[in-house]
Amino acid sequence: KTDAVTSKEDGAFLSLRLSANVNGLEEGVGINPATGETCAGDPSLVLSTSVALGEKKAEFMKAASKAVADGLGKPESFVAVSVVDGQHIIWAGEETPCALGTLYSLGGINHENNRKVSAALAGLLDDFGVPANRIYVSCFDVPRENMMYNGATFAG
Repeated sequence: KTDAVTSKEDGAFLSLRLSANVNGLEEGVGINPATGETCAGDPSLVLSTSVALGEKKAEFMKAASKAVADGLGKPESFVAVSVVDGQHIIWAGEETPCALGTLYSLGGINHENNRKVSAALAGLLDDFGVPANRIYVSCFDVPRENMMYNGATFAG
């Protein structure tokens, strides 16, 4: 029920990733092979927008967190979201409502999931006057050794 992920350089064992829902844990969740604990801390969304979200910023962030979790099929307890609103951003050489962001994850980044997250974020930003054709979010599937957490990396 797990897939072993190994380093291509030396073949050392790095992590386990569930290939099916096991004991209530979601498929794709990372497991620390030394402790058997699930690995929290991914995915993360960092979003900058030219519009001010005002008093609805926390509500937007919570909705974005749920959208990322649902879209990537990961528990929301693992998701981190940072939104910086009211930024000076231009699009096509003009000041216009727009957003730029990055989505990082240990697995889960693929065409189908990215489309789900993109549609959800576009819907959320539309409520603030940001059209879908003024949003760029770059998605990155991060190697475990390149994501730090808890004083180490997810690779150990």
